[in-house]
Amino acid sequence: MLDTTNSGGSIQYSGQISATADASGSRSSIEEILGAMSNVDSLPSVSQTDMNPDGGFTYTVTFPTSMRNVPELEVYLSDIPVSISTIENSNLLNGLFRLEYGGQVTDPIPIDADEAQMQIALEDLSSVSQVIVSRSNGDDQNGYTWTIQFLSDENGGDLDDLIVHSEDVSSTSNAGGASVQVVPGGTDGSFISGSFTVEFGKYSC
Repeated sequence: MLDTTNSGGSIQYSGQISATADASGSRSSIEEILGAMSNVDSLPSVSQTDMNPDGGFTYTVTFPTSMRNVPELEVYLSDIPVSISTIENSNLLNGLFRLEYGGQVTDPIPIDADEAQMQIALEDLSSVSQVIVSRSNGDDQNGYTWTIQFLSDENGGDLDDLIVHSEDVSSTSNAGGASVQVVPGGTDGSFISGSFTVEFGKYSC
């Protein structure tokens, strides 16, 4: 049984699974049986160990990342001992981060901040005048990409990169490692420098 009602899904029951079922490759495999459940987005990845000392097998099931955090499967009916445990959760991001520019640091920004929230956080800094922010759609791990354009002459020319403080960003994965990164580059400003000569007739300056 798989209960995804907490994320807007449903409770579904698989077909019967043989104690010696293949991991994949046939209609009676665990991969195909679980993939046929209507609350599973697509075929999971299933691997199988060699036979255990008690004659059984250990199967590892990895669900599609589009399902985000999947509740633990439950044994509904069985005439043999079956145990289930979660090895690793998905890598869903959560928490808050701050951005620094020109020695000024923003208030905490949610990991899923929309364009308006990001714009307000930056424009509240005395070192930033006016910006336009666009945001991508979220990915399967609740990750976003923000594109920030500085508009004011007060922030003209080639700008320093924003500095990220992401110590309060975390992940639901056991492996952790969640962070916010600034991608260097983008489009440089059109700050003009150098000198030129003006000539008129025989005169120049």
